[in-house]
Amino acid sequence: MVDELAGALNQRVAIETWVAARDDAGADAGHWQARGPAYAAVVPDGGGGVAGEARRSLRRWQVTLRAPAVVSLTSRLIWNGRYLAVLAIETDPRLPDRVRLRCEGRDA
Repeated sequence: MVDELAGALNQRVAIETWVAARDDAGADAGHWQARGPAYAAVVPDGGGGVAGEARRSLRRWQVTLRAPAVVSLTSRLIWNGRYLAVLAIETDPRLPDRVRLRCEGRDA
């Protein structure tokens, strides 16, 4: 089956969400809060290239998770020691059992 989801989710990722906070002096005291592990399909989503006039050098990834996934644009995934920042969240009404993310590799 082309649309089989269970066999495609062969990578383990950890989901974290940024919790914004300020200390008494008004400085940033936010932290990453673990949301839990998930199985995902992680594939490269193009390499580098030009976006507008700016050259992009950070690696991009397409990640598919089983819906409903607890992710937002303030989330990141940890996969094989890499941090993947969530850039976009896409859902397809024809495939309601999955959520597709576009992510970019980042430093911790």
